[in-house]
Amino acid sequence: MQLIIVTILMLYFGLGILATQYLNRRPDRPYAKERWVKLLYYFLILAIVFSAIHFHQARPLAIVIAILGLYELIRAHMQSPRPNTQFCLFVLVYLFIVFSFIRFSSQASIESLFYLYFIVVTFDGFSQICGQLFGKRKLALRISPNKTVEGLIGGLTIALLSSLLLFQPMQVPFLQNLLVTGFVCLSALFGDLLASWYKRHYQLKDYSNLIPGHGGILDRFDSFIFSGAMYLFIFP
Repeated sequence: MQLIIVTILMLYFGLGILATQYLNRRPDRPYAKERWVKLLYYFLILAIVFSAIHFHQARPLAIVIAILGLYELIRAHMQSPRPNTQFCLFVLVYLFIVFSFIRFSSQASIESLFYLYFIVVTFDGFSQICGQLFGKRKLALRISPNKTVEGLIGGLTIALLSSLLLFQPMQVPFLQNLLVTGFVCLSALFGDLLASWYKRHYQLKDYSNLIPGHGGILDRFDSFIFSGAMYLFIFP
């Protein structure tokens, strides 16, 4: 299954390159370099995460992500006059989520980890691509201005079709396949919106510049963290 997932992702990454080339022909050419940098680092992140899962290092990676995410939350608070009590509540919620995420990374099988990250990456990637190509109606303007209804539909459709393509030969029940994949996608979306809301709450554009072209560790891994935590609760 791992080889199939990697092969599918390479095909999707090729589509991402084509989409980036097309988008860079539009009038907003100043963003062309930024799109290529973001795509390059996105590929490196994929390679690191899937390598960590393959070599049974998902738990250490999850701990590193959690620590860097906490650093970004603290950094955001230090740049704002928001009350400390409010920040403490946010941190408690965050620690509860990442603790569950670390447990998931420790207890889940390699197949489950590959599946979850594959679905999250597919949903997230195609939501961005479809949103940039076809997006017109805003999904959550005040929280995440770049998200669109068209992007959500596109990402969810590709993720569901990819899941069917991957698991149908393994005789996973059709309805179960759709429900689990849909749950993972919606969890990923909610985690993304939650992280975006926190940024807007502190009036930040990015959490940090730890990943060039991306909005920080939390901006890149928020979907994975939250969907992993939710997966643990539903499928312990």
